[in-house]
Amino acid sequence: MNTMGGLISWWQNLPATLDPIAFQFGFFAIYWYAVFFLAGFFVALLFALWLARRGDAPCSTECIFDLFIFIFFGALLGGHIGYALFYNGEVFWQAPLKILLPYDFERGVWVGISGMSYYGGLMGVALVLYWFTRSQRKYFQRTTLAFWEVADFAVFLAPITTFFGRLGNFFNLELYGRITERGWGMVFPAVAPLGTLRHPSALYEAFLEGAVIFILLLFLRKKLPFSGALTCAYLAFYSLARFCVEFFREPDPQLGLFWGIFTLSQIFAFVVFCLAGGIFVWLKRENRATIISSAETLC
Repeated sequence: MNTMGGLISWWQNLPATLDPIAFQFGFFAIYWYAVFFLAGFFVALLFALWLARRGDAPCSTECIFDLFIFIFFGALLGGHIGYALFYNGEVFWQAPLKILLPYDFERGVWVGISGMSYYGGLMGVALVLYWFTRSQRKYFQRTTLAFWEVADFAVFLAPITTFFGRLGNFFNLELYGRITERGWGMVFPAVAPLGTLRHPSALYEAFLEGAVIFILLLFLRKKLPFSGALTCAYLAFYSLARFCVEFFREPDPQLGLFWGIFTLSQIFAFVVFCLAGGIFVWLKRENRATIISSAETLC
């Protein structure tokens, strides 16, 4: 019992042992979120290169490097701009240049580039993938790539980066959950009311949005009949996972709850889920001949 009690106490007080700053050089600090964000992209890149060498990717290894550069900046810029626009609109409209400046010249301090929105990053990646696939022949003298094939490949890797990103949120002591009486709750320091247990919602998201969705996509990847279906499946799975986890996550204080129930992220999740369903129906109609041919082959 003493051992079990000690383990529970360690778990509940784990956040108090964490420091959001991973490394610091003078005024320049690198936070754990940045470390995990980069680690997630690196692991996803290695996995993508392994798939490309097996011939299980939409383009060559050289193309994979270019693709990841575009995805990285699309996710970074889209996520940061989306956060400022959706969750901190006053700053976005009053001083848009501050969004991308890591240094606050008024206060003379290094502030870094903080604040990321998944849905902003999603839009950023979608835009760069569209441009990347359309520009292959014109700018890179390569065979034109199909957008939905590349999108299916990208979303298959997305849960890897999400998993690491949510771990980064946890080590940054951010995105903590709502108050709970459950024994697996954690005490997050400097969060009022002090000493209360809260859901470790960032870990919930790492598990659901990262590990679980990756396993589901791994199972479905070779079973769907047309390009784009895996992208729709990913968007639907993520929306459902995010919608559910938001009930355990503390709402953004500057926004609160809409209609006293839902967070802004849940509203976005509902929209994306409906969008995924609409795209799936449209793609199914566009690929009717391919679906019929696949069914005849199975027969």
